[in-house]
This record gives sequence, C-alpha cells and structure tokens, in this order.
Amino acid sequence: MTQASGDAGIEAFAQSVELALAQAYEELASTGKVTSPAAVDTTTSCATHHQEHARALGDAAGSSAVSGPNAKLVGTFRTGIRNAPDESAALGVVLGLENQAASTYLFVLGALEASEALQLAASILPVESEHAVALAELLGKNPRETFPPFETQDQALKPDQFPAP
Repeated sequence: MTQASGDAGIEAFAQSVELALAQAYEELASTGKVTSPAAVDTTTSCATHHQEHARALGDAAGSSAVSGPNAKLVGTFRTGIRNAPDESAALGVVLGLENQAASTYLFVLGALEASEALQLAASILPVESEHAVALAELLGKNPRETFPPFETQDQALKPDQFPAP
C-alpha cells in the first residue's frame, strides 16, 4: 500500500504506530516477564490506551486507515522484548518506545493541518509522555536523567523511515 498523503496519511501512519505499540505490550505480556502487580497494571493500562488511540486515529484516517501494525516498528522492538532477561529490562524496552511515541507526536503535530486532526494528536502526546513517566517510575529512574526539559523530534518515528502498512 502506498502511504496516503495529507492529514489522513499522517493519521494512518500514527494509527500504525499505535497498533505496533499495542502489539508490543501484548508480546510483553505473553513473555511472562512482567509479574509485579504495579508493572502488570501499568503495562495493561498502556496497552489499552494504545488500542484506543489506534481506534480513534483509524476513524480519523477514514479510507486511509491501516489494517495492521507498523511492521518495521514491530521488527525493532520484538527482539528487545524477547531477549530481555527480566522485568526491568523488558520495561526498559517499552520505556524507550514510549519516549519515541511522544517524540513522534511532536512530529505529527507539525505535519497535520486540520483542527480536528491537531486536537486528536495533541490529546495523545501527553498520554504517551505519561506512559514514559509511569514506566520510568517503576524502574526507579531519576526524572532529571530520563526526560528532557522540552520534547523534541530527535527520537520521532517518521513515515519515510517507518511507512504505514
């Protein structure tokens, strides 16, 4: 499938990212590595949020909506999750993904034009950041060493590098 252009194309791309993130949490759960109640609760909530984001983005993308996760992104996290030796390492993989997701939404906000599309992306970006904060807290990470004072696009996933299916 050729990447759709305009807002619908960006929304479809973001939908593919959200579907991949939801899949990351599904795969994480299936490994049995996440066992502490707080981590299970947090990762379950993150997965649910990503599924909800994907649904909303798919609705917004209309006929450009994708039917599956971003394959290249799935390929980048799958090995990390499978090879993580324990809960902490596995949570570190999804923490990295959440930081990339927040950065990606900053990119998305700069690419969209319509108010409705901008509002949807703007409502998702802080949730991705909240996921990162929750995961970092589970890992006992110092916020000053984990999060920048300003979000940048440095870690953003972009459609030319991670094309939607």
